[in-house]
Amino acid sequence: MKGQSSLELLVTVGIVVAFTLPVIFLMFSFTSVGYEDTAIAQAEAASRTLSDTMNSVYSQGPGAERRILMNVPASTERIYVDDREVVVQIETSRGTFEAVHTTMAETSGVQDLSGKTGLFIIDVRNENGKVRLVDPYSS
Repeated sequence: MKGQSSLELLVTVGIVVAFTLPVIFLMFSFTSVGYEDTAIAQAEAASRTLSDTMNSVYSQGPGAERRILMNVPASTERIYVDDREVVVQIETSRGTFEAVHTTMAETSGVQDLSGKTGLFIIDVRNENGKVRLVDPYSS
């Protein structure tokens, strides 16, 4: 009798695990898709915010400055400004995604903010008609 009840319990647990594991994997896949959609929206918003701030500082003329709080996803690979474009590059399961917004501001060459993720502060300065991004906490 002990052997039979042990076998029945083992079979019952096996059936429960067999039906539960696919449901758990399906749940995790939906969660990661939602996370990626959020990361893409966050990258788009960060790119737009930086572009709008650069336009504002540029239009105010030399000497203008604005400090902004940026919020980019943890999957951010690179943030850069080049040729009047602000690009926030993130890694997704489908490959690299680039959130790009144009700006009217003149810049002096490529400005790279790589290595920044999450919340951080950046200064946007108009120095003699050219907009520059400055990390206020770098030495």
